[in-house]
Parts: sequence; C-alpha cells; structure tokens
Amino acid sequence: MKEITNRSALIVYPKGPFKEWAKLYNESPTEDLEQRLREKHVYLIDWKYDADIIDVLEPYYLKIFEYELLSWNGYKSEWPQNRSYESFIEWFDVNLCDDLFDLEIERIKSEKL
Repeated sequence: MKEITNRSALIVYPKGPFKEWAKLYNESPTEDLEQRLREKHVYLIDWKYDADIIDVLEPYYLKIFEYELLSWNGYKSEWPQNRSYESFIEWFDVNLCDDLFDLEIERIKSEKL
C-alpha cells in the first residue's frame, strides 16, 4: 500500500437539479438512467488537510461543474447559463477526502482531458 501524500480528493454526488437537467439528455433509452444518476466522481486536487470545504472548492468548482455537464451533454449552448458557486452547491454534494491510499502495485495511469 502506498500513501498518496500530495493529493486530496473531492467526491462529487449529483443532487436533484442536476438529475432533472441530466434526464433531458439521456442518450439511450435502454441505459439504466437511475444507475447512471447515482454515479459519483472523484477529483484529485492538491493536498488539503482540515480545510474548509468552501475554500477548497473555490478554485475547482467551475471545472468540476463543466465536466459534470459535459458528461451528459456536449453542447455548451444547452448548459445552464448560471454556473455560479451557489448553483454548483445546489446541484452537487461534495465531500473532501484528506488521505488517499493506493492499494494496487501497478502505477496509476492517466489521460489529459
């Protein structure tokens, strides 16, 4: 096991307003919509310990908001215009995870988005 010492994680859960918006853009009628709407996403950020979530989210919320919208609809013109911090908080729950551990042997692979 390896402790990841230079990252924290934000765990993002969609709330009602996002779910209602996302239902408008469900691409496949055979896809289990409810299962997809229960998905959580994890975003690694610079290490934070015992920080106030408001301060932690400030530099990241817009990128996260836009990625979450993009995961359902690639047409930015159809995204909600108000993507303020307050809207983000209405659309998503976020938890901060201070300590990360990698239980695998293989190195982490990543792609630049």
